[in-house]
Formats: sequence, C-alpha cells, structure tokens
Amino acid sequence: MSDEEKDKFVDTELGPDPLKSDKKDDKKDDKKDDKKDDKELDSILIKEIKQNISRNSLEIADLKNIKHISSGVSEDSNPITPRDDFKHPEYVFANIFNEPLDDTGEWSDLKRYRFLKCLWKLKYNRVVSSFYLNNLTNSEHRWSWMIIMISTLTSGLTVANNVEEDNAPVKNYNTYINIFLTVSSMSTSLIAAWIKKQMFVEKINEIHKYLYELNALCEDLEIQLSLLNTDRLTYKEFKEKYIPQLTKYLTTNPIIPPEEWKACIREITMDYPEILNIDDSEDNKMWPWYGDLIVDPNSEDENKTHVRYPTSFYRKLKKSKKDKLRSSCCGGGKVKTVYNNNN
Repeated sequence: MSDEEKDKFVDTELGPDPLKSDKKDDKKDDKKDDKKDDKELDSILIKEIKQNISRNSLEIADLKNIKHISSGVSEDSNPITPRDDFKHPEYVFANIFNEPLDDTGEWSDLKRYRFLKCLWKLKYNRVVSSFYLNNLTNSEHRWSWMIIMISTLTSGLTVANNVEEDNAPVKNYNTYINIFLTVSSMSTSLIAAWIKKQMFVEKINEIHKYLYELNALCEDLEIQLSLLNTDRLTYKEFKEKYIPQLTKYLTTNPIIPPEEWKACIREITMDYPEILNIDDSEDNKMWPWYGDLIVDPNSEDENKTHVRYPTSFYRKLKKSKKDKLRSSCCGGGKVKTVYNNNN
C-alpha cells in the first residue's frame, strides 16, 4: 500500500483518526473565536462611527482654525477658534442615534427638540423679514412724501405763473417760474418711475402676506410645543399637520438682497438686542445669534444645566465701527470660545 493510500485509509473498526478529528474541532473553535472577534470589532467600529457622526461641524472649523492661532491672527479674522486646552462642547441632542429603534410613535424630548429647531429658523425668518418690510415701508413713505411735497410746490408755482409780466416783482419772472415748473414736473415723474422700478408696493404686499401667515404658524407651533406631551396633538397628527407648513415657510421666504439682509441683521444686533433674548430662557433665544443646546461647562452642579451661548455670528455683528478700529490698531485680544464668549 502506498503512502497516499495509507493516509486516506480509515479503519472501519477504529473509526477516523482521533488526531485529525481533534484538528477539525480546533479549526471550528478557531472560526467561532474569529467570528466573535469580528463582532466585537464591528461593534467598536459602529460606536466610533456614531461618535464621529454626532460631532458638530464646528469641530471641523475649529481644527482648520488651529493654524491661525499659532500664526498670531487677531480675533477679527478668527471666529471661535479653540486654544490648546479646548474641549469640544457636549451637545445635548447632537447624536442622531439618540432615538431608540423600537419607536412607539409617542412624543420624546428629542422629537420636541427637532421641531423646536425648525421653530428657531421660522422665528429668524420672521424677525429679519419684519425689519426688511419696515425698511421697505419707510423708503416707500419717504419717496411718496417727496412726490407730495413737489406736487404741492408745483401747484403753488402754477398759481404764481398767472402774474402778468408788467406786475412781475423781478425781471424775467415768468421765465424763472416756467423753469421751476419744468424741473418739479420732471422730478415728480422720475420719482414715480423710481418707485415703480423698485416695486415697493408689490414687495410690501408680498412680504406682508408672508409675515401674516408665518406669524400665525410660529405662534401655533410655540403653543403646541409648550404644552405637555399628553396635552398636545399626537406625534403622528402633529407631523401630518405641521411638516408641510414648515417646509413651505422655510423654503418660500422672501428673497432679500445681501446688503439689505446685512443691514437688517446689524440693526437687530446693535439697536434691538432685547429681541434676541426676550425672557432669558434657552428655548426662546434667537438663532443664529445663539447656538445649539450644550451642557453648561461652567456649571459646578452635578445635574448640569443646558445652555445656549452666543455664537461668532453674534460677536462679529455686535461690534461697532469704534470697536473694529480699536481691534485693528491694538491687535487681537483674548481668544474666545463657546465657553467664554457669552459676555
């Protein structure tokens, strides 16, 4: 019998070679251990992916701005850039996996928070559109008042034009009157054409209608979200009723020119700061002047409160021309972060 036949030979009485069977069992055990290790690795990877997804985009911006700190860039050219000992804020509802998979369809803190963020954006559209409408109305009133004044002056000059040349108080009296009448008539026509070109009336009517409906939606949402979970509409009914309206008023807001938008934002920040924080509650602070809900890093209480600190958007806009000049002359001050820029 050859060597190969001896290896393949199995004694029917003794059965298969016990050493070979042990080797097979060992291989099976090794495969099971490998599967367990793979599962553990998968769970670790999933956790890391969850943690990475839950981080805010602010983290990326901070990493990009670290180079500016080492180069000594002033505060004006550097938003909330972290120091070496900077710790990223702990967001309360940043993790998209917070909601359990076996969702019962009932209200939860996370679901309320998601709709609250939509309400923040609606309020932002409302306040900016309100100031833009006010500026448009003031401009339209100013130009309309100029037309009224010029028209009144033209009527008076028309009466003065009836004076005979012999009774004229000055030489070439009628010539001067005719020149004034021509200039006033041309000015009236030009101003009327300017008002029509700027479409003041159409814009005012459009924004007024938008604000009327938007204000009703904001107040309705605010009342619903302020009620207890058992008192407000069910989550399913709430979604069916309000999600189409949220989509409508977040996508069809009036188009504001960049210069007008910045003027409105600066006016709100500089002259009406009380609008941004009406009742000193975290829910009612105006976005984007105030950021997302984070766990207060300055609180010494075990049950740390949730706060919303001012953002770099707020800090940049609240600086007057005097502050900007002082900053450019004296250089950058202390680098501010989300933990210490609430002053």
